[in-house]
Amino acid sequence: MTELATHALDLRSVITVQAQALSQAIYSGVATSIATTSMRAKGLEHTKYPHVRPLLVRAFLREHLESEEAELPPGWDVAGNARQMGQLLLQHQDLELNLTFLKERRSSYPGGVPTAGSNTARRNKWLNPPLDIALPEPPIEGEADACQLLLLWDFAANDEGFTVRIVHPRGPGVYGEAVPCDLVLELKPHGQIYTRRRFEGSADEEDLFARVDREDNVGG
Repeated sequence: MTELATHALDLRSVITVQAQALSQAIYSGVATSIATTSMRAKGLEHTKYPHVRPLLVRAFLREHLESEEAELPPGWDVAGNARQMGQLLLQHQDLELNLTFLKERRSSYPGGVPTAGSNTARRNKWLNPPLDIALPEPPIEGEADACQLLLLWDFAANDEGFTVRIVHPRGPGVYGEAVPCDLVLELKPHGQIYTRRRFEGSADEEDLFARVDREDNVGG
């Protein structure tokens, strides 16, 4: 096995191990954030203000993760500029892993993974080398140095509960088509994960405002 192939296998293993380590803290944090959001946004009709709940969940999750109540695994830090549409990142600098927290959008994108849009910095985040194929050529110009992952949450299809998963995108995506991903790890309670190779689309809430999509991770 070549050195590149070995590295690809090692990276997949590292991501899986770290996802399991993060699972309980993230899952419980999202649960707390959704519950808090439901109370704070009471009286605001979701179909009229579709952007409110996703932004509040992101803000309350940051507050939770930065509190003494949350215990992130060793090496993981909360990052991102909260002034930029509540941008929330989780970073492990030693392992060069970055997680960007976003709301899924299954009504707009097959599989739910939002496209990167037109922002160059964000498009570069979505552009990662494949985990399973060792390419002999050098990395594509503009590819991110660290491994960029998306931490996605959504309300469950039956409106009971929610889902949280980590995906490894392979490209910025095109509107109307599924964003290419070669790793999907669904986070479960009690530190469990479930590995998937593909997405299963379903109905979703109203689309967020375009401004939210554009400015989600500007400067990230």
